[in-house]
Amino acid sequence: MLEKLEKNLMKIDREFKNRGYDITEDLYELVEAREDVAEKIAGTKFSKIEFFNIDEEDSVGFTLEDLQVNFFIEHGEDNEGPWYEATAEIFFF
Repeated sequence: MLEKLEKNLMKIDREFKNRGYDITEDLYELVEAREDVAEKIAGTKFSKIEFFNIDEEDSVGFTLEDLQVNFFIEHGEDNEGPWYEATAEIFFF
């Protein structure tokens, strides 16, 4: 199951990067903190995962059968340049 989880995480990460978001660290922190989410991701075929962007909420995420994960993106800038931080919200239905 760990191998399946890793494969799906890599594919999810690639999809987010294709959408312009490098939130690899946030994605891995999510599955480390939430075993239930990790199990859902590992137990789902990648082709069944639906991805979305909600521009009005500045979020990106994915939906599994009965689970939705939104990463809300906060933008800022400091003396090192522009940055963004992602905060995950999980919805079960």
